[in-house]
Amino acid sequence: METHSLKRYTFRKRERLRLRRDISLVFRYGKAIQSEEFVVLYRKNGLDYSRLAIIVKRKFGKANRRNKLRRWIRECFRLNKDSIPKGFDIIVIARKALSEKFEKSNYEVVCKALLGNFERLIDAESNTGNH
Repeated sequence: METHSLKRYTFRKRERLRLRRDISLVFRYGKAIQSEEFVVLYRKNGLDYSRLAIIVKRKFGKANRRNKLRRWIRECFRLNKDSIPKGFDIIVIARKALSEKFEKSNYEVVCKALLGNFERLIDAESNTGNH
């Protein structure tokens, strides 16, 4: 298999939203998309790729549940980069409703819910760009 095609499936360090000032900018000036499972905050970053941060509060459950959800969200982001809009700083926050049904959920359910929010992000940005 060609290594070039594998590179798009990586989750690189540059694609992680890590700095406090960048995260604060998203909270302060970003827009939100809410669903039953997630709140997705986003803001344009002026780069040719998107960066991701994940927030799962302690109320979600024990550390192994929180870490499992983080892994699933990262994996969903990594495998679906083509359908996620480029040039955004994105913060994904898990909601309580997801924690209540997390034991019955699997990766596919969580990823589908997250991708639905990313589709709404694309729609929201395409609508604001026309005005």
